[in-house]
Amino acid sequence: MPTPLHSEPEASASDAVTAPHPDPSGDRVPFFQKAAYGAGGITENLANALTQQMINPVFNIGLGISPTILGFVLMIYRCYDAFADPIIGNISDNTRTRWGRRRPFIVVGGILTGFAFPLIWQARPEWSHGFIIGYMIVMGLIFYTAFSTWAMPYYSLGMEMTPDYDERTRVVAYRAFFSGFVGLVSGWLMALISMPAFAGGVAGKPDLVIGMRHAGWIIGAIIIMVAILPGLFVRERYYEKEARNQAKIGLIHGFKETLRCRPFLLVIGIVVVQGLGYGIVGSLGLYLNIYYVFQGDVQSASIIEGIKSTACFLPGLLSVPFWTWASQRFGKNASLGATLVMGMVANASMFFCYTPAHPYLQILPSLLMSSFGYGIWMLAPSMQADIVDYDEYHTKERREGSFSAVFSWSLKFSGTLCAGLSGLIIVWSGFDVEKYGNHQPRGVMLTMLSWYSFVPLIFCAIALLLLKFYPLNRKRMHEIRTDLERIRGKV
Repeated sequence: MPTPLHSEPEASASDAVTAPHPDPSGDRVPFFQKAAYGAGGITENLANALTQQMINPVFNIGLGISPTILGFVLMIYRCYDAFADPIIGNISDNTRTRWGRRRPFIVVGGILTGFAFPLIWQARPEWSHGFIIGYMIVMGLIFYTAFSTWAMPYYSLGMEMTPDYDERTRVVAYRAFFSGFVGLVSGWLMALISMPAFAGGVAGKPDLVIGMRHAGWIIGAIIIMVAILPGLFVRERYYEKEARNQAKIGLIHGFKETLRCRPFLLVIGIVVVQGLGYGIVGSLGLYLNIYYVFQGDVQSASIIEGIKSTACFLPGLLSVPFWTWASQRFGKNASLGATLVMGMVANASMFFCYTPAHPYLQILPSLLMSSFGYGIWMLAPSMQADIVDYDEYHTKERREGSFSAVFSWSLKFSGTLCAGLSGLIIVWSGFDVEKYGNHQPRGVMLTMLSWYSFVPLIFCAIALLLLKFYPLNRKRMHEIRTDLERIRGKV
């Protein structure tokens, strides 16, 4: 490994000082390209997040499959996805076409993802439980193959749109902005599919299976329309200057080099640890609303989920320019620390705000959680783009696909654990829809509420500790960029 030209200082208050860069005007990504890239991010929330969100309501509440079994099905999805991502990422890094490395995969993968998404939800209640589980597994593996084909090149493309420290955050801000609209829609999805006019059934007992079956086709069509936009309209900035003539990188070599990058491992640790805290108990929120706050009324619980998403929509969007400003003013490290503290405060307050006496009080912590989510998923990807430059400085290779794949692999490995534990934690709490129906014991609900409120708080505290050791601040990234441009020229 080449010897670095500078030592690696710890991040400090100097991160808030704006260092000049060589060509401010040339670093700016045109508005239309940022908008096309950001709109493509809708795909992730529609395809990936909605799949995880709706598995338990449709297959447990609607079809009667045990949450423990559903947890293991989600683990199968995650395990497969985690191994597919590095392969797709490496193929993308090594692809050379007249259209670039990423764009062909984004277009083809987006179309396939849109067609595969509705297939997951076509299970029928007259099928045996064994057949339903087998169908879920097969359709899920088809879907996640298509999604990986789109996702790895898409995330990689975001890392190579600009060499500027702050412009990278602005690029990710567009993705966060468009994703916010999906959050608004997804919050109302349960309410939509549980409406008798949409889902069939009778008032008070909607057919969630039919509702999601119909919604799946609409969502699939939207996925196709937005997923292909980055592939059609975004420029691959590093391709002509560096990647086209770069030697192809072996899968194992790329994987090993990526795992040797200390700043990258710290960012992975921060994101994965806080994600574990929320993922393990995330599914409890809907159960608390249905069986604790609303005493078994599915439609009322679904409506309040929609109201929360609506109430959080505007504050969430406003947090996009706020975190962009904070990153430019105080640096990414300090801003990420602030988001983690905000998440801890929001979670602690949930214990007091989920109550049958005042159902709408839960909107208050949701407002903070909305801003927390935007902050994490704006700052961490922006830091990841900085890390690719840091790695190029040390290895003389551009491996955005490898970094995207390992980052995704880590998230999905943690997601696998969460998927398995999320089903088990429902069972461990004492919840039993067959035994207790709509009137679960109060002790069970308080156990769920305690876990839902305080488990993420502990994990966020660990993530804060890891953040203290992250070394790449604005000053350090300016030094790295200056040396890279001196060695291989500007891009």
